[in-house]
Amino acid sequence: MVKVFRNLATSRVMDLLGIVIIFICAFLSGYLFESLNDVTHWGHWAIFVPFGLISAFDACMSIMSTRLVGRFSNWGNWIGVPEIILGCIIDYLLGNHGAILTYPISFIIQIWAIKTWTNSDKFKKSNLMNTAKGKILFVILSLLSLLFSFGINYIGYGQLNSSDSVLYVLTSFVFGISLIANIMNAMKISTQWKFWLLYDFIQLAKAFSQFNFANVGKYIYYIIMALAGNAYWGKDAE
Repeated sequence: MVKVFRNLATSRVMDLLGIVIIFICAFLSGYLFESLNDVTHWGHWAIFVPFGLISAFDACMSIMSTRLVGRFSNWGNWIGVPEIILGCIIDYLLGNHGAILTYPISFIIQIWAIKTWTNSDKFKKSNLMNTAKGKILFVILSLLSLLFSFGINYIGYGQLNSSDSVLYVLTSFVFGISLIANIMNAMKISTQWKFWLLYDFIQLAKAFSQFNFANVGKYIYYIIMALAGNAYWGKDAE
């Protein structure tokens, strides 16, 4: 089974499948051909901005970033830079008020990842988690990431009302998990894939609770990606 997932990590067909799934899910969800005006109501000019297609393109960049990182390619980190910028704009427009504060943090971590990966052997991961010092550092970073996420999102949301409370908690927790995973990626630690797996399962549960079956398919794919990345990073690629 591990060999199967390792092969999936390098499969170009799997790359294309991810892109196809994104567009199918966007179409089935009904937002693929939405305009910016459907989201913001900023005026007639917004009708000509294809917000749905732009969002789908952003999701495709996210997939390719993850896929390339999964096979030890620093190009994945480079693709992650414009994806973070675009993702911040999209999330903010969709109601994530904390995005304007949280995404810049992700941007900084992404630049850190590029630098770390550039100065390391391509197929060599960090063994920091195999040491007692590394495990202690991991616990501290995890706690600080979650605390930071809840704090920064609280500032971003401002005065919370009842309708924002649930979204605030969910957004903060999910961002905290992704923050831990991104820090692990910047340090080139394979534990990141376990956090991406947790992140994807949370998103899958959210999709089920909202009866958004298009997103169910998307996050099942993401879960398989995380398992493939974890298998490929289980030992250094040859």
